[in-house]
Amino acid sequence: MRTATFLLALAIPLALIAGCGPRWTVVRQATPDPFAGRPEFAVEPLRFDNLVVGDKSEPEYLAGKDNDQRASWQTDKTGMSERFAVGLGGAGEGIVVNQLRPDAPHVRVHVVFIEPGFYAAFAAKSTVVRANIEVVSPQGAPLDEILVETSVAASMTNPASGSRMREAAEDLGTVTAKYLHTRVGGG
Repeated sequence: MRTATFLLALAIPLALIAGCGPRWTVVRQATPDPFAGRPEFAVEPLRFDNLVVGDKSEPEYLAGKDNDQRASWQTDKTGMSERFAVGLGGAGEGIVVNQLRPDAPHVRVHVVFIEPGFYAAFAAKSTVVRANIEVVSPQGAPLDEILVETSVAASMTNPASGSRMREAAEDLGTVTAKYLHTRVGGG
């Protein structure tokens, strides 16, 4: 009994510490840090190549949709790109999104998974988005790469999957800004 109590007492602080870590996984970091003191970045539209939607490829997912639903899906993806840029530049991390600087590093996002989720009166499933985020030189050479996952709960006040996808994309931008802040020199 004492051992179980001790392990539980040890596990709680470790879980709290682990929960305070960054929300990204580093795949690659350029050395020396090419972003130190350079907070300006260009952001490319999100890419959806080889996207998995739920448990299907995107073409399989769209095959079961009508023309209006397919058009809505494309609008949602465009909206995700816009909201990602909002999150990246508006996160309060000092990251500047400047499309007019051709010499700035580019943030390139590959959305690899979307679970659109759903909301019904007695059941709901959250929207989940996973992305591989690269920072590349102006010439396209890979510098840094991180993986980020975010989810947005489906609820009575947020029932539409498209709005949850946009909210998730903005959160991806915010997480990316926090990562870049650490690389720029913000800690």
